[in-house]
Amino acid sequence: MVKSGDLDYAWEYRSVAVQNDLLFIELPEEIDLSSVDFAENYATVQTEAKKGNGTTFYVGSPIVYGVTVPKIAQHPDLGVEFVKMLIGATGQEILVADGQPPIVPAGDYGSVPAGLEPLVSVKA
Repeated sequence: MVKSGDLDYAWEYRSVAVQNDLLFIELPEEIDLSSVDFAENYATVQTEAKKGNGTTFYVGSPIVYGVTVPKIAQHPDLGVEFVKMLIGATGQEILVADGQPPIVPAGDYGSVPAGLEPLVSVKA
């Protein structure tokens, strides 16, 4: 609707703006929920959503995406190769071009499949 002129502005992810050739304002990392480095700062803010008689509070936290190779994958070797591509130079270039800057190095949040350990940073 922004592209057609039916809407003046929209609150969207950066990637939506980039992929649709929309102008956008980049907020500082300290408030934009994009960086795990500012997780404590984000957690100091909450929003309130009311629906009917109920109220839900949402506490700020980094918006991050994850990828894995399921333990029951039919072709785990191909899954590992895909993840290698995704978190490697080629995948990073694709993500950046589509407005989705990756976390580099990728983080380790659990059991990492063999072959991916050297490509991720270990979280304590």
